[in-house]
Amino acid sequence: MILFENKKDCCGCGACYNACPKNAISMQEDDCGYIYPVIDSELCVECGKCSQVCAFQNHTETNTPQKVYAAAVKDNDVIMNSSSGGIFTALADYVIENGGIVFGAAFDSDWNVKHIAVKSKEQLRYLRGSKYTQSSTGTSFRQVRELLNAGKLVLYSGTPCQIAGLKGFLGKEYDSLLTVDLVCHGVPNNRMLRDYIKFLEQKENGKVLKYLFRDKSMGWGKNGSVVIESSDGKRYRKKLWESASSYPYYFAVSLICRENCYSCRYACENRPGDITLGDFWGIEKTHPQYLNDNSIDDTKGISVVIANNEKGNNYLQNISSAVELRPSDYESASSGNERLRHGSKYSPKRDEILDIYKAGGWSAVDKYHSKSVGLKKHTSFAKSLIPPAIKRYLKGR
Repeated sequence: MILFENKKDCCGCGACYNACPKNAISMQEDDCGYIYPVIDSELCVECGKCSQVCAFQNHTETNTPQKVYAAAVKDNDVIMNSSSGGIFTALADYVIENGGIVFGAAFDSDWNVKHIAVKSKEQLRYLRGSKYTQSSTGTSFRQVRELLNAGKLVLYSGTPCQIAGLKGFLGKEYDSLLTVDLVCHGVPNNRMLRDYIKFLEQKENGKVLKYLFRDKSMGWGKNGSVVIESSDGKRYRKKLWESASSYPYYFAVSLICRENCYSCRYACENRPGDITLGDFWGIEKTHPQYLNDNSIDDTKGISVVIANNEKGNNYLQNISSAVELRPSDYESASSGNERLRHGSKYSPKRDEILDIYKAGGWSAVDKYHSKSVGLKKHTSFAKSLIPPAIKRYLKGR
């Protein structure tokens, strides 16, 4: 069996791994840390199930947006602990209240990101927030099938290729499954993230206890922070400005995404999920009226929410009492969000960054970043000091 001819033809969703009846497939890292399925020829019986479930290669999405909204939850604690408008939590709350199980990406103790299942609202804190790396789906597709066949309600959230992979694995529609795909920027890998965190610990002579890719104490934006415990036991928060911090920077400029991200087939209006969630970047230009009447607050975060089918829109109506939903359209939503129009843009510089990483680890990449970015590294810091009201004025509101 040959699963793919070129790395750009594999998204690493794990559908083939979950589908193999002989456990002949394992997900293994390449020399840069990106995961790909590898077949053990001695165990493989060439049944073909692995290739049959590959939605990335075999299935074309035909969904088109039914409804588009600008949205934010009404609960202040939820929205301040979410990356954007907190709509995922509202959907997850509804599913759990109705006896369901929610799957999403969470950190483990070694800073790997893995899909886990949660059954309580208290556990949803593990799934909240952006995680700028590829999550390992593990055996979660098998778990979802078992739960659905047992009559359970399930919400599964992930990148579009993971949602397509889950649907390809299941092979049929389930009324009791709600899928939520994210407006995905493209994904680096867990090894790179672990190495970056280890680099931070060595640089700060301490231990990273918490990592926020998006820290709302600095406003709704793209800057993050880490909580570090120093060698003498003191704890402090270190802000990670997007331009000044090597991992967030190379993620933002799409130089460390996996290969298929540069030809993503889901970065368009044909989405695999019942609902698509992301940040409503540029709302101050497309819908200034929503900000002027204070119906939603762009200092705390606003989500773009797309109902891709009737099921998705029905769920949004079910949570309408917990959220502010304001009508929009796909053109407005995508005008400030490139990943709703096209995938990550490839640059030959990606190969240079990966060569540096293979040769010297993340410390070498960070050294290169410091030299190459220069004065640009101060951009995020300077922008973060501008009050939101002035930012809106400068953008033409």
